[in-house]
Amino acid sequence: MIIDAIKSKFPGSIIGTGALVDKPMLIIKKDDILKVCEYAHELGFDHLSLITGVDYRDHFEVIYNLWSYSNKQDLVLKVMLDHENPKVQSVVSVWKSADWLERETYDLVGITFEGHPNLIRILLPDGWEGHPLRRDYDMQKEQYVLISETGEDIVTPDPSKALRPGKY
Repeated sequence: MIIDAIKSKFPGSIIGTGALVDKPMLIIKKDDILKVCEYAHELGFDHLSLITGVDYRDHFEVIYNLWSYSNKQDLVLKVMLDHENPKVQSVVSVWKSADWLERETYDLVGITFEGHPNLIRILLPDGWEGHPLRRDYDMQKEQYVLISETGEDIVTPDPSKALRPGKY
């Protein structure tokens, strides 16, 4: 069983085990996620299908959904992060698909992936304030995105600019 193989290889790295929607799941210490992912890749988990972040009241979770084409097997890995310092190691070196998945999680949830080659927003423009999937995101703050004549995004709190044609 995959959980037993990872637990025996990294006994001090596993915080808990379980299942997520019938998929075997391991909760990993945040400082050990990269080495556990490297080992999971060696075990045949050649596809990273999802990275997502969840903001709970007292902590964040980063969830990694893995798939092994050769073994036809799923694996879910989770790490828990402090609310004050939501950072975890990037796994781009293991799966290239992590590049965009980590950027999306950074953009929407505000989790930093240390060692990421280009951790910038991917869905929202650079001037956007906040991370929309965080509990502390200000839903009352109005932000409008305009496109300048040069094609650059401009974020403004002024809705009248969105209605006026011209240069910004």
